[in-house]
Amino acid sequence: MKGLDPSGRLRPNARRILAVRIDEVYAYDGSIADPANVTELHDMRIACKRLRYLLEIFDIAFGGELGPFTAEVKGLQDLLGDIHDCDVQVPMLQSHLVWLTQREGGAVRQLVSGRTKSRRPRSSQASEVAFRAFQSELVGHLRGGERLGVHALIGRRRRERDVLYLRFMARWRRLKAEHFRRHLEEMLGIRTGR
Repeated sequence: MKGLDPSGRLRPNARRILAVRIDEVYAYDGSIADPANVTELHDMRIACKRLRYLLEIFDIAFGGELGPFTAEVKGLQDLLGDIHDCDVQVPMLQSHLVWLTQREGGAVRQLVSGRTKSRRPRSSQASEVAFRAFQSELVGHLRGGERLGVHALIGRRRRERDVLYLRFMARWRRLKAEHFRRHLEEMLGIRTGR
């Protein structure tokens, strides 16, 4: 990072580092307004994480006054982390549904091919018994209950993500309305044109 003086005082170096990290967080302001921007939301989470840890590290250089700012950034980071968990889990669950379908299809093909090889003329009563046995075996290979559970979990995670995103945006808008960035930069002694 340009402008750092390794043999210099902590506070001026901390200001330079924190200014870059604050800019990094606010660089996502335009793209996070769209909940479909999954990558940008995740990248903002990483930016918040970096800023938060640096605020914690440099708090001593600013007289222990950065706690409230750190807490706000942590709140953003936590919400973005929970959103990211949903963004990762839903595709994984959808892949599991595909796997279930493939597994069931393979089991049914194997079951049917085994039955057709041993096909002999039977009485109607024997055919009925054979059909019931086939039906019972087929049901044992189907995973309808598991499929319903996975669909329910996908729905729940999507709804949860929607709620989390709304909470995140409300918090972000509140911080902007309260001029969080300006107050943080003033506390740090960072001079900007904002």
